[in-house]
Amino acid sequence: MSVTSAFRRPVDLGFTMIEVLVTLVILMIGLLGIAGLMAQGQRTSFEAYQRQQALALASDMAERIKANRPGVDATLVTTTYAAAVPLATPAGTGTRYTALTTGTITNCMTTNCTTTDAVAYDAALWDGLLSGGAAETETATGNALGPLLNPRGCIESIASTACPACTGNAASRQETYRISVAWQGNFATAAPVNSACGVDQYRDPRTGNVDNTYRRLVSVDVYTVIPCACP
Repeated sequence: MSVTSAFRRPVDLGFTMIEVLVTLVILMIGLLGIAGLMAQGQRTSFEAYQRQQALALASDMAERIKANRPGVDATLVTTTYAAAVPLATPAGTGTRYTALTTGTITNCMTTNCTTTDAVAYDAALWDGLLSGGAAETETATGNALGPLLNPRGCIESIASTACPACTGNAASRQETYRISVAWQGNFATAAPVNSACGVDQYRDPRTGNVDNTYRRLVSVDVYTVIPCACP
């Protein structure tokens, strides 16, 4: 007859505390990685949205210039588009739009404008679109809600040809404008080089130091044919 020992070792069931803790640590590491990936995705998505808005604003001014082609010809207007929004004093501060709303600049929506007036009106309205003055406002404070972070818009002439000698045939010359929109980026990238619009106006948000690697930029080129006055 067999005898069963009263001191048999019990069978271990379930997990030990150490195994549970190790599992939790591994799970937390995975969750932290997913959270970081989601945060990076949100930053990238916001950057893409900002770039889309900047391109839309640059294209808006390009269409305005195409609709008022004499505005690029210094012989026809007192102030060309390039002179109205130069690199030295870019749009986006709201100053030009304020002049429009106070009547200093002629409102071409309510008044028949000359070509020169149309240039100033386009520049002022573009300034309002960049700064948010012509868009939505915050309900609580009334502050303008611009589509971009600290935007700046510039227009520059990058190529110009002279009228050829008149030979009895119709002649023309070419003027190429570059419309650029700059804004504040969330992280450092390569500094843009195709335009100086907004250069040295953007900072590293961590240090507060000027850093052009945080400057974002889109540019649109407009090619204009200008008739030459030949007898």
